Amino acid sequence: MGSKGKQKSTLDSYSRDMANFIQFLDEENVSSGNISIDALQEFKGWLQNRGSKPSSVRRAVIAIRMFFRWLEEIGELHGNPFEDLPVPSHEYTSARNIPIEKMNMMMDVVRSSANTLKSSRDLVLLLVLSREGLKASEVVSLTWSSFFAAGESGRLTIASDRARTIGLEAETTQAIKAYRKALQTDTRTKGDISPSTPLFVSFKGADARAVQFGITRHGLKFAIYELGLAADLKQLNAEQLRHFAMAHKISIGFTPEMLMNHLGLRRVGNIGKHLSV
Repeated sequence: MGSKGKQKSTLDSYSRDMANFIQFLDEENVSSGNISIDALQEFKGWLQNRGSKPSSVRRAVIAIRMFFRWLEEIGELHGNPFEDLPVPSHEYTSARNIPIEKMNMMMDVVRSSANTLKSSRDLVLLLVLSREGLKASEVVSLTWSSFFAAGESGRLTIASDRARTIGLEAETTQAIKAYRKALQTDTRTKGDISPSTPLFVSFKGADARAVQFGITRHGLKFAIYELGLAADLKQLNAEQLRHFAMAHKISIGFTPEMLMNHLGLRRVGNIGKHLSV
């Protein structure tokens, strides 16, 4: 990049961006062979939650795209996973922290909804993201074989590059069981559940009347955004909810080691700033 006329300050910034990206991959236990477009999306949230300005997030995305494009040009990479990812606009912003009263407001709105199936699904989404700390990529890959419950105790088996089985809080377990019951009694989904069935459904149309099994990353992003609007939280994202879960788990007695195992992390990383909660 120096040969292309980039200033030294720009090159230094790009170097820091790449170092941060490597740190993110290391903390999140993402191997070099499993880097996908999802990783860069999650890295954006990772930066935002560390106080990076929108301009810094935008620059980091550009730096990483340029680096992977260079790897492709010299034959070290076959296909750039980030080529089609749009660069964030200069106006891109996102709140970093979620006040507890805003989270309670989202929960209350979901519970008061007249659409039983959708509210049941949305409550489970909020809980697995903001209480259990699952990543967006993990949420969309869950099937009913992932969930096991015995009485009030439940667990989820997460199949990913950080595969693990986690114990669930009682509230999460009960919400998933209530959601399953809603699926089994709703005429649109009744009888369609098997172990390989995606755990989450999607709703189509302005009135959410049409239902189909499975939720995409885009669908999850929209669902989270919609839930955030109910509490006046603009551009709410899964990474923010994951950070809320970190603080929550520590507040109920999780040690850093317990939290690392629960989240599938190898290092304390950004857990540290929540230890005083």
